[in-house]
Amino acid sequence: MSLKAMAPSSAPAVCPASAATRRSRQHKLKLWCSSAAETTPMGPWQPQRRSANYQPSSWDYDALLALKGVSRDLVCQFSHDKLKRSVKDMLLNKSESSCKVKLIDTMQRLGISYHFDEEICSILSSISMETANVRHVNDDDVASMALKFRVLRENGFSTDPGLLKHNIHGKNCSKGTLQRDDVNGFLSLYEASYLAFRGEEMLDVARTFSTNVLRDLMPSMPPHTRNGVAHALDLPLQWRAPRLETRWFIDHYAGDIGLDPLLLQFAKVDFNNVQGVHQQELARLTKWWRDIGLCDKLMFARDRLMECFHYANGIVWEPKHGACREMLARIANLIVHLDDVYDVYGTLDELILFTDAIGRWDENPCERLPEYMKALYSVVYNTSNEVADNVLKVQGYSIHSLLRKAWHDISVSFLVEAKWHHGNYRPTLQEYLDNGRVSCSAPLLLLHAFPMLNSDVNAKTLSLIQSYPRLVQSASLVLRLCNDSATHSAELQRGDAPSSIAIHMSESGSVEQDSRKAMEDLSIEAWKAVNQEAFDNCKFSRPFANACVNLARISQCVYHEGDGFGEPDDVKRKNINELFLEPCC
Repeated sequence: MSLKAMAPSSAPAVCPASAATRRSRQHKLKLWCSSAAETTPMGPWQPQRRSANYQPSSWDYDALLALKGVSRDLVCQFSHDKLKRSVKDMLLNKSESSCKVKLIDTMQRLGISYHFDEEICSILSSISMETANVRHVNDDDVASMALKFRVLRENGFSTDPGLLKHNIHGKNCSKGTLQRDDVNGFLSLYEASYLAFRGEEMLDVARTFSTNVLRDLMPSMPPHTRNGVAHALDLPLQWRAPRLETRWFIDHYAGDIGLDPLLLQFAKVDFNNVQGVHQQELARLTKWWRDIGLCDKLMFARDRLMECFHYANGIVWEPKHGACREMLARIANLIVHLDDVYDVYGTLDELILFTDAIGRWDENPCERLPEYMKALYSVVYNTSNEVADNVLKVQGYSIHSLLRKAWHDISVSFLVEAKWHHGNYRPTLQEYLDNGRVSCSAPLLLLHAFPMLNSDVNAKTLSLIQSYPRLVQSASLVLRLCNDSATHSAELQRGDAPSSIAIHMSESGSVEQDSRKAMEDLSIEAWKAVNQEAFDNCKFSRPFANACVNLARISQCVYHEGDGFGEPDDVKRKNINELFLEPCC
């Protein structure tokens, strides 16, 4: 039950497969599934196979193969570099700390801060030491103080929510500090509250209070302010995938708030350059997918290459991490197919054999496996070993056994869920969540990414990551709960094993709305653990810690108000178009 994906019934605006092509694919799928049921290798009897009625991909792979990316001639390169120098001067010439923090936050939302990592780190380090002395911050307004707290914490600098105590008192803000019409103050406090660690009740109070006030004030806000507040209340900034936020900020908000034209111009140019890099990766990924031919051998499974690339891009989007991003997209795509084998198509006997084969990790799987399982196993085996071989070549450490164990772990977790379904067993919520942290696929993805995002790969760090540390577990729980929230109703209709919401309803006797609220509260607690493990004395490199946080973020986005993998609506399909196919104007 990971990465539940089903293509939309209507084609997107860009790269759609033709209606005739899609009808042809559906016809082939029906014929193939009928034939497979009659020729099963498990014996003369015909196994009863389930069908989720997944639709073919709506993306035109011929068009994706033809993507070349943006051509950067010398004139474009000169313009980009000139703008970059101007933005750097703007950053370094700011004098007041509050102005510096506001500019850094804007640059991060515009997606251009990665060009100035060293400068930003130096500035925030200085501000962090300054804020350690409360006497220097007492005079800051609540908007500036909350922004300073959030930016420092999300960039890994130690900061105490006590900095905000002068602006929060019980369930109200201190008199004379924050008026009910100070929308920026409430909005800044709201966004800061989602950087809470466990036990920071003050930020829980701030979150509830600021949320209620912002909702009350929305009708009286100017249009551009109301637009920004509605966007924040829909999903807080800490829960948004950075690249999705960048596109929205450039297109819908930056122009309304009087942003410096030079900043906005550089953001658009840089966005298009990065988009060009992503397009080149998409073309290579599509060629790989066509070359291995797995889609034709497992026609019952979901073909979700573009959606998997979108998810991988949500985890690591920076141009320098292209190899990691392409690898994650491949692994995610294979997980989708593995999931469909266990969740929908395979018989229990076949699944037991398949799980055993993955555990042995032989080059040639068991001859008793059905041909469709052999085909999937071969691609999984070769793809994962290719990653491990590259790590051995570059880092000098073998992670073959680490990745083998990760594939076996997720297969075992899938098998547990299959046995629950076939045996009509209802697990406890704790049993379900313990297994779901693995079956959600996050540990497998992050274990593959780990050696590519860490310059220091050794026995100690590999031992730490293999133990599924709290940061990985917490990000996994966010993905599990987001997935359940979006897929609960569809899975009940298909007769799948119950998800966290259904189990909570059964155990507590609650109605669905109350159980959803309970799982939302559990997700907030998981996010607190993600924040603390990523931003407070983190045991991992900053790129890997960011990848864990971003995995939780992209999970929030693709499953927000519907299943972006299962039944993506127009908004989610438009997001993919804008990220990878439509340049900023």
